[in-house]
Amino acid sequence: MYLKLNVFILLLCSGFSQAESSEQKLQSFLTKLSQMSGQFTQIIVSGNGSDIRSATGTFKIKKPGMFDWRYIEPYEQQIVSNGIKIWIYDEDLEQVSIRKISESLNSSPLSIFVSDTPVENIFSIENMDKNDDIDWVKLTPKGDASSFEFIEIGLYRGDLSKMILQDNFGQTTRLLFNHIGKHTPIDAADFQFKVPEGADVFEEQ
Repeated sequence: MYLKLNVFILLLCSGFSQAESSEQKLQSFLTKLSQMSGQFTQIIVSGNGSDIRSATGTFKIKKPGMFDWRYIEPYEQQIVSNGIKIWIYDEDLEQVSIRKISESLNSSPLSIFVSDTPVENIFSIENMDKNDDIDWVKLTPKGDASSFEFIEIGLYRGDLSKMILQDNFGQTTRLLFNHIGKHTPIDAADFQFKVPEGADVFEEQ
């Protein structure tokens, strides 16, 4: 009986030792990720908590460097990158801003999902406590170019669930993701933005 008990304890301890950390789950998620789409709810809270703004929208991403981030409510705005340029379209203003993708993308939250650069090269990674079955990881930018102090990523059963971003002005952005899809093919042509007729265009040289 003692022998059986000891074997059981050894197996139990072995199971615990093999459990993945939150960082390992994030690394596994990012390694397997080539594309992703879904919906999001965004809540922005000012540093003193007096101003709260929310928005909803959809997103698509594809490695390397391509994304389509669309705000639908309460205003319409689209941010698109084909991996070379970024288009920012404000429908209310009928205005398009065009920028080149620079090294600054590496220090942005999107770089976590669309960059080929390993995440540990850009951010310091810290495991956090699991909360409501969500595995949390804290990322702190290694460089000085980032406008964020830290980014927290929550994974539910290995998939993206939530993000919390704290910028250098104390403002907090919370993102809740749902209807995540990673297997439906996304064409690179989806990330070629066509400037709407009549829109004013401002392009960074």
